[in-house]
Amino acid sequence: MQNKTIFPSYIHYAIYFITSLLFACFIDISMIDDGLRHLSFAQNQELMQNWGEVFPFSLFASYDPWFMWHKLLSIFIFLFSYENAHIYVNTTSLFLLLVLVDLHLKKSLKRDYKAFFYIFAISIVYLSSYRYLILRPDLLSGLFVLAALLFKNRFIPIFILTIFYAPFYYLFFLYTGSIGLTYLIQKKFKAFLGVFVASVFSLLFHLFYDQKGYINTVINILNDQNLRMGLEVTEGEPLLSILSNLNYFILLPLFLLGSFYLIYKKYSYFKENPLALFLLLTSILWLNQVRYYALFLPLIFIYSFSFILQINQKGVLIGFRKYFVFLKKYLLFASNKKLFYLIALPYTIMLLAYSLSNNSYNEEVEKVKTLFLNKAFNNKTVLMNKLHVDMYKALYYNPKIKFVPSCSIGWFDNTNAKIKDIYIRMQKEDGIKEEELKQLIDYINADIYIHYLANKKQIMSFEKLKEFGIIPKLIYHDKIIFKVNK
Repeated sequence: MQNKTIFPSYIHYAIYFITSLLFACFIDISMIDDGLRHLSFAQNQELMQNWGEVFPFSLFASYDPWFMWHKLLSIFIFLFSYENAHIYVNTTSLFLLLVLVDLHLKKSLKRDYKAFFYIFAISIVYLSSYRYLILRPDLLSGLFVLAALLFKNRFIPIFILTIFYAPFYYLFFLYTGSIGLTYLIQKKFKAFLGVFVASVFSLLFHLFYDQKGYINTVINILNDQNLRMGLEVTEGEPLLSILSNLNYFILLPLFLLGSFYLIYKKYSYFKENPLALFLLLTSILWLNQVRYYALFLPLIFIYSFSFILQINQKGVLIGFRKYFVFLKKYLLFASNKKLFYLIALPYTIMLLAYSLSNNSYNEEVEKVKTLFLNKAFNNKTVLMNKLHVDMYKALYYNPKIKFVPSCSIGWFDNTNAKIKDIYIRMQKEDGIKEEELKQLIDYINADIYIHYLANKKQIMSFEKLKEFGIIPKLIYHDKIIFKVNK
């Protein structure tokens, strides 16, 4: 039995829109890192100019890899103000996510769960929406994948979807390629041709905008593991620790061979289950980096949920009955009654929305507002001994500051091997010596040095630092602020 919409369409989608708005309002500032700098750049592009200016001595230059995303954010800022734009971006993102999850569940679940279907959809989004609330353009990649996996074997729909999506994200080919391969294995040749042709047009669009900048950025992304020279970021960590010491070029053939062997053995299953096929083909991504796992989490939930229900529908239903508010014998009866819609459904939505306020970063972002709004930071180059989210918070409030390191931790100037080595070692647990810090400060012409207590084995003398003109001025929460005398 196919799940049907209980309400008229306008009420059905109104429930999802109100849920999205409530979630977005309660969580408020949901981004703690890159989303803040993207929002700031969209508002202050004339002031910040380009990422090469914001992050001096980095591999960024005048090319903006996220130029279309910033144009889209600027529209939200124009409509809703700089302070509130993120709420409405999140509302839009959550609404689209809810609609797509709804459509996938209707397609996957064979039993009619009536009003509880809304709770299934809203709960999945509640549990898996983190990556869709951080104001990065790759949230569009997740929405693109969810939508593309719903399409039948038609050229025009996927062509249009890809043309709309790909200009917003420079790594679009990771996702259009995976979708194209999924279509090809399922023998959806018209859909494959649609995503392929649209991807070619999109590539030409990026090359036309800035050919050299685009190619250099993609090369740096592909070489990112080598550029980091052992430095790690949390979202780049593998889902399984056993994979942490293996190079991608070793893992890629292993994963592909394993995937195609499984597809060969169980072809009929994967042909009829696009979610399972896509997750298998992209396992090299989401098992090796948690950022992709978080992005594909709605798909993982939908597939897992529908798989469990199909195996033991009766047992799962009994389990639900035990944990809902209603008595067991009235559960299915209640799902058809107005009492359920008037009390249980709004109660569930409000409860989930309110609980999201615990995930808000309002206080975290506000903590550094006073510090970085100080005029002493204006037009200054700030060196930090680790990549810290304070940088993004600072740019949100004060776009006049310049930072080293950049948002891509390994993308530091490669022209001086000795300085690059000092830069890398500065961010590891042994740290660097006072003389080396002085060399790095002189090389990048830093005005301020911020030291976080992250180097577990590092020992530095304030007296030696003072001799080099690196003067401690302030202890601010978990960091020490130094002024550099020139």
